[in-house]
Amino acid sequence: MARFARVSLLLVGMGLLLGTVAFANVPDPVNSQVKLQFNATNTITEPTRIVNVPVNGPSPQNRCELDITVKDAAGTLINNARVWVIFTKASTDTICWCDTQNQTTSVLGDGRREFHANTDAAGFVEFQISAGGCVDAAGVVVIRAGAPGTTDPALAIQLRAYNSIASMDNTGAGGAVCDGAVNLADLQKYGVAHIGGAPNYSTCHDYNADGLVNLADLQLYGQHHARNPNCTHTGPKW
Repeated sequence: MARFARVSLLLVGMGLLLGTVAFANVPDPVNSQVKLQFNATNTITEPTRIVNVPVNGPSPQNRCELDITVKDAAGTLINNARVWVIFTKASTDTICWCDTQNQTTSVLGDGRREFHANTDAAGFVEFQISAGGCVDAAGVVVIRAGAPGTTDPALAIQLRAYNSIASMDNTGAGGAVCDGAVNLADLQKYGVAHIGGAPNYSTCHDYNADGLVNLADLQLYGQHHARNPNCTHTGPKW
């Protein structure tokens, strides 16, 4: 009987060990973290929407940065995990994409646009996606991460899904949702949502995603407007 008990405990221990090994280096949505950082100073942990800013190249003063830390089920940081930020085809056709991007990007076969990069030894990767325009739609942006060596986003784990994209660049000529610059036309449109209150609430201008368009959003907008971020472009949305 004692021998049987020892064998049983051994088997259970082996099962736990194999389970731990099996999930090592597999990205876990619960333990992984996403932050949105504005101008390298204002940080929102676990944002409820993605915010893009049109700017050429890396710029600490103008950028809006998406910071992602990838961990496995044991809370261990994963080095060299491939992370994708994927925009639906509908948003890809609507958003104004800047010619210069800081991450590798491509349009997938079904029309979605993806950006990808690998985590460092601290399980960290940052995305500075340069674009303008606002979109509200279920699952308009998803973040996926794969174990080291994963090259197909379809085989990766979904970490987050967002239903809204906001941008300080939210107006353009002829009714367009963007024009590649943060300027007075955008400020005027923001003012309508701010002064009008709840009836004119717009996720496009709620940059900190607190359900309000108020002075906190104006502060974030002003930091970008004052530096006049803009980008060159050749895409069809321009």
